[in-house]
Amino acid sequence: DMRASTSAASPRASWARRGASARARAPRTRSAAGRDVTRRGLHRQPVALGETLPMDVQVSYFDDDGNLVRCEFGDLLRGKTAVVFAVPGAFTPTCSTKHLPGYVERADAMRERGVDEVICVSVNDAFVMNAWGNSAGAKMAKIKMVADGSAAWSKACGVDLDLHEQGMGTRSRRYALIARDGVIEYLAMESGQKYETSGAADILERLPLP
Repeated sequence: DMRASTSAASPRASWARRGASARARAPRTRSAAGRDVTRRGLHRQPVALGETLPMDVQVSYFDDDGNLVRCEFGDLLRGKTAVVFAVPGAFTPTCSTKHLPGYVERADAMRERGVDEVICVSVNDAFVMNAWGNSAGAKMAKIKMVADGSAAWSKACGVDLDLHEQGMGTRSRRYALIARDGVIEYLAMESGQKYETSGAADILERLPLP
């Protein structure tokens, strides 16, 4: 499991530090949306507070009846308050012992504070996400275990993580956010090797009391 640390400082400052060396190595151009992207790979900058999340990216998950559902991510967000948290990989140590269990434990408390959807995202296939969720109690907690199988969602959000040297291919950075109707109202983005501010307890504190 690739554990990551959060920064208590501004997410923009954290991303700026992380991206400085990459910008020096790769020429940049402007995307249609006005954001910088590298010509090598065409990856955009990470999403930020106040932005609308990518709504038209295809993802998949198993519903409560065991049916495989393919949908656009926006179908899970429109008209709702959603907590979305992402992990580098299903069944990996920190994700399995800390990150996902925290949300399983606190999902009901989040709903009491107005959350309509609690969504876990990882660059894995839907079958792996379903098995991992079942083993961790996510189904009972009504957490959607969303598969970003091709990393299209992670790339659209600018949070894809290159772990090819570790034999894991392209994955997602660890993060958590609160979105209302797809617009980011709170964002905790991890970096480095620690797991600090994207946990369920931290997100719960950001939600209004019932």
